[in-house]
Amino acid sequence: MDKNQFTTEVALEFHRRMAAIIAAVQTGMWKHGVHELLGYATDFAVGEARGRQTLVLKSRSRSSYVRLQWETILGDAPADRQLVDDAIQSAINELA
Repeated sequence: MDKNQFTTEVALEFHRRMAAIIAAVQTGMWKHGVHELLGYATDFAVGEARGRQTLVLKSRSRSSYVRLQWETILGDAPADRQLVDDAIQSAINELA
């Protein structure tokens, strides 16, 4: 994906990947016995250098911040996928 080109497809893929993170954390919480609806809010960095993206996840009594670089979220390299997986697991651990 061309980092300099921002298109509708790039925006939609970003949102799909953020939604996948939310879904993975919700599933992980449920598997750990926390049967609550996961709340979330986002803070997207915009501009030419999009930088760090923040996803705030909240259960009834706990919250977790998932902070990842734009390129990591959209990346397909094994290292990028591992960073996303680690962030998901960390959020599950904090919320469950």
